Amino acid sequence: MSILYPWFLSLLLPLIIYILGRTQPQSIGQNMRWLALFFLIIALSRPVIKESTKEQSIPAHSIILALDISASMRAEDIKPSRIKASRETIKQFLKDNKKDQIALIGFTINPLLLSPPTTDHNLVSISLDTLRDEYILTKGTNIKKLLQKVAQFPDTNKLLVLFSDGGDDIIDEDLVSFSDDNHINILVVAMATKRGSFIKDKNSDELLKDKKGHIVISKFNSSISKLGKVVEFSSAKEVSSNIESWVEEQYISKNRLKRNSNSYFELFFIPAIFALILIFLSGTRFILKVIPLLALLGINAQAYDIWDSYYLNQAYANYQDRDYNSTLKYLSKIENISLEREILKANSYYKIGKYKEAKRVWKSIKTTNPIIKKQLFYNLGNCEAKLLYYNRAKDYYIKSLAFGEDNDTLHNLEVVIFLKQRYKSKVGFTNPNSSQS
Repeated sequence: MSILYPWFLSLLLPLIIYILGRTQPQSIGQNMRWLALFFLIIALSRPVIKESTKEQSIPAHSIILALDISASMRAEDIKPSRIKASRETIKQFLKDNKKDQIALIGFTINPLLLSPPTTDHNLVSISLDTLRDEYILTKGTNIKKLLQKVAQFPDTNKLLVLFSDGGDDIIDEDLVSFSDDNHINILVVAMATKRGSFIKDKNSDELLKDKKGHIVISKFNSSISKLGKVVEFSSAKEVSSNIESWVEEQYISKNRLKRNSNSYFELFFIPAIFALILIFLSGTRFILKVIPLLALLGINAQAYDIWDSYYLNQAYANYQDRDYNSTLKYLSKIENISLEREILKANSYYKIGKYKEAKRVWKSIKTTNPIIKKQLFYNLGNCEAKLLYYNRAKDYYIKSLAFGEDNDTLHNLEVVIFLKQRYKSKVGFTNPNSSQS
């Protein structure tokens, strides 16, 4: 089995972090919906089983674009310059051509593969943009090494579109024979005029000179026409159209591009079905019918945990609605004693004014967690204060402050100390606040 879109699985990471980091228990329905989301993400990643690989002929061609990047391409007989006009033409061709497989080579005396064969023309365009004119330092063009590089491509019939001024070397018959023997079909886009142009030095902006001190004039090397058809540069749009026509001419009676196509058996429907079932089951009423059924099927070991989770969720919902009596009713149905149940029970008793019951529950809670201990002592202090036992309340507030100061505890401590000093017996018209209860 393999995954076609594995990046979708990265969505599982925040989901897992959230679930593991939850501090409040959630209902069975909510947990089912989280599990449904898990399965939906698995489905989106498209799990498959590979069955076979088939070779298919597709209505597209494999084209190699070769760009001369030698120093002579800085000449400006073609505006704005030979190299810039070549770039514009290549980009226009990439824009006009949507389906063909294209490779890009830059060459001087040595060829450099800038982009391997691909149908992702944006990638080819990016590779072209990474080639900076100011880095072109090499003087000279070697067509032979370029053709040797092209001959290494796996295509039986190779289509080479050559953007160049032709260089200085005369094209001989051996090079023509090499091109024919390796089935390299060449279209030359003449990126120079017959009249030619001076070449400016990149650093000094002076005219380039040869070893004898003569000003170099670069013209189009007409001998390159021996390799194939020549198209003179007119505009990027027109040259792009000429390239398209030439490519179609080469394939009138020849095979089109062939690709290997993998056949898969899709598995995405399996997690998708699980997700839909879980979403359907996440309704509360349906869960209440399913739980007894699961128990009858032998899942008794987990039956209490399922019911407890449901009752605890209902208790939290009623507590948030300030229906504290209903909260206590649901909590009484929970079989297993838990910290969440006892804290919620004590808070509910406190809210309805049953301070003795709240104090009893708070005292029954055993924990080593300093944060929970601090809250326990604070709440016990509130209960004692409500019952007008100010000495006990003071002691509990001091114990709470031993785990860290906070404004509510300090305020309540000041109140009970004041009341203790003022009255020698029980008084009940002023009580400390219990904002944290």
